[in-house]
Amino acid sequence: MYRARIPLAAAAVVLLTTIAVLLSVRTTLSSAARNEVEKRVERAQATWPSLDLLRGIDLTNETAKFARDEEFGAVFDKKSSDEQRQAAFVAVSARNGRLEATGRKADLVAVVGANGHVVARDLNINANFDDDWKQRYPSVGKALDGVANKDVWSFDGHLYRVGAAPIRSRAGAVVGALVIGYNASGTDAAADRDKLGTEVAYFLDGKIHASSFKKAGSESAEENELSTQLFGESRLADGAVAGNLTAPATLRINNEDYLAAAGPLPGNLTKSKSGYVVLASLTAARASLGGVEFLVLALGIIGMLVAVGAVVLTAMRFLGPLDRIETGVAEVINGNRDYSFDTPSKDFEGLANGLNVMLARLLGRPDPSDDELGGDGDDGNGQRWGGELSVEASATGPQMSPELQALID
Repeated sequence: MYRARIPLAAAAVVLLTTIAVLLSVRTTLSSAARNEVEKRVERAQATWPSLDLLRGIDLTNETAKFARDEEFGAVFDKKSSDEQRQAAFVAVSARNGRLEATGRKADLVAVVGANGHVVARDLNINANFDDDWKQRYPSVGKALDGVANKDVWSFDGHLYRVGAAPIRSRAGAVVGALVIGYNASGTDAAADRDKLGTEVAYFLDGKIHASSFKKAGSESAEENELSTQLFGESRLADGAVAGNLTAPATLRINNEDYLAAAGPLPGNLTKSKSGYVVLASLTAARASLGGVEFLVLALGIIGMLVAVGAVVLTAMRFLGPLDRIETGVAEVINGNRDYSFDTPSKDFEGLANGLNVMLARLLGRPDPSDDELGGDGDDGNGQRWGGELSVEASATGPQMSPELQALID
């Protein structure tokens, strides 16, 4: 094992290098993953208001188009309030039926009178009747002033995107307003996620009303933990409620690290504590780069196996034969003068033959024959070869000094 210290040292160097490279790669990849996710979140945060603006324009135009239908203007030609209510209910129900046929059924379609009070809505003829929406929702007052608009409402405990547009008589006077609203849903959030490439959630009054995490009509674990982070630990929602875009922050949601950024819902006439948050998983981004770490680890393991293999091969080819020669030397030292070194391997054949010839000369024995040395015979010049060592022929036999002879005797 002592002779194997160089291969073992090489294996140790490979191990330490692998660990150092793995830690360096992990740090580099983790930083790269965070930068990539941060850019994606910031891009989504900046893009979402434009996306919502287009959605708001579409809702405003749709509401204004329906409000121009003569049927709505005719509602206020009715003499009695009951007749107006009945005509308004028929009109809103018909319009929502048309929306449903296109896959866009509204959650709220209502007619409001010139005084800002509800005449009728689609749910049933008595729902919200005579409620003062002008007082409650500035967007209704804006519509009664003749301007179609979009707003976000907290309605029946839910977050609604609402379009309001003026209803005009045949003479062009504003006689009421049409309101069309959609409850913000997980479907909307999922559609935004597909466009933005990040998870999306909408919140209002300290509660998440919809998110792309939503599962099967109930709140998901991710949504619950996100709510805790937004309104509790990180207070990320506070900046959005104040009207600001927040810097990306790290949130821990369902045992995953996320980067999240929030902002206010744009284009609202009604001041509300509402906003949106976009977020992307850091854990998932790092996991996607795990293949590189595995490659580094695999290369390190292969290097270790090569080093260990080098130890084994070295032991089999060199160290074992050397041990046999050392054993033979020890035999001679311990007085075994008849010991003959065998050839442990081709690599040490010359050394073994040389030791045998040396012993023969020192002990006064005849030189070993070619067969004993494992050589190939005489080369024609009076020399015998044993491996890599040549022994000159002598007619008088080996010559020894008197001192050597005395030592042998």
